Amino acid sequence: MDDPQVPSAAPLSAPRWVPVDVVAAVLTGLALATAIAVSGSGTPAGPGWTAARYLAAGAACASLMFRWRFPVAALGVASGSVALFEALAGHFGAVHGGIVALIPVTLAVYSVVVTSARRVALAAVGVAVAAVEVGEFVTARGAAGSIVLSAPTLAAVGWLAAENVRARRAHMHDVAERAAERERERARRASAEERVRIARELHDVVAHAMSIIAVRSGVARMVLDVRPDEAREALGIIEGTSRQALAEMRLLVGVLRDADAGDLQPDRGPAPGLASLPELVAHIDHAGVSVGVSVKGEPRPLSPGVDLSAYRIVQEALTNVVRHAAPAAAELTLSYRHDEVVIEVTDNGGAQLKASPSARTGDGAGHGIAGMRERVAVYGGKLVAEPTASGFRVLARIPTEQAAS
Repeated sequence: MDDPQVPSAAPLSAPRWVPVDVVAAVLTGLALATAIAVSGSGTPAGPGWTAARYLAAGAACASLMFRWRFPVAALGVASGSVALFEALAGHFGAVHGGIVALIPVTLAVYSVVVTSARRVALAAVGVAVAAVEVGEFVTARGAAGSIVLSAPTLAAVGWLAAENVRARRAHMHDVAERAAERERERARRASAEERVRIARELHDVVAHAMSIIAVRSGVARMVLDVRPDEAREALGIIEGTSRQALAEMRLLVGVLRDADAGDLQPDRGPAPGLASLPELVAHIDHAGVSVGVSVKGEPRPLSPGVDLSAYRIVQEALTNVVRHAAPAAAELTLSYRHDEVVIEVTDNGGAQLKASPSARTGDGAGHGIAGMRERVAVYGGKLVAEPTASGFRVLARIPTEQAAS
């Protein structure tokens, strides 16, 4: 199997090699022309053979211009031209121009090894070196061993230089892949965290709405015949609560769909916060739990995350009162302190808690208290959810941004 190709990351890209190739071609051509002139007529002699020597030298130099676009072909032209030049240059000319003539072959070897699969590069370089060796053997006739050894030596130089570039490319490719994998993992974690957050939001919305609907539908059923006006009011509350819950659920499901579609800016409605407490308290009142609200300290804007978490904790705590103690009375105390916001919800227990004191210690099979703990833990806060002598108490402490300053 061929080795996989690594994306180009050479110190010099192919276009930037053009000036180097032009200079190398010109200097090599001048050196070979000088060698031909110094060698005289050479063997064989005659104007035609001299012209053939110049053409072979010119072809070897010209191949440098195409070594990046057609690397294997350029190596074939360079090696064939150099082999012909060596064979026609005569011994004196080979000694003066042999090593210089190998410059195009060396550069072409570099291009082939850098751009081609290892199997292709090995075959192409092997054939090229063999061709040049034939020309050098014909010229040297065993009298100049250094000339015969120069082709494999310079080819090895080109190969090693190319292997160094390939190794550097492979390293850079691995670094880029690891960075991309870390980014993908970060995106997967962010997506998972967002889905957990949305699941928590869905639970809070549904639990709150269904608790109110369950209580008010029970009231409507019991008074339907004797107090139709009260039953009609309960049905209206059920309708309004269900519509509001459906609207919030559509927003949350829309966020999920937009995230799956890659939309980074979904059309969302504003998230609820502590400013929405009056509407929440009105809903709880309609569900049969009278809520007294007390605010201590100077209210101040909170970060969106803290504001939403505080609202959801109040919503879940009051919903639990509706679910487990209604009809009952509850007290909500909201305290703004320098480095935290403190939420306390207590209730008087109601008839249901007196009948079953342990009903609210773990929120049954649901996730209400666990969800409140998660919301508080995100900001390094604490939550206490425990029965009291007369009912139940939820106390949440959420650090605010002032705690970090």
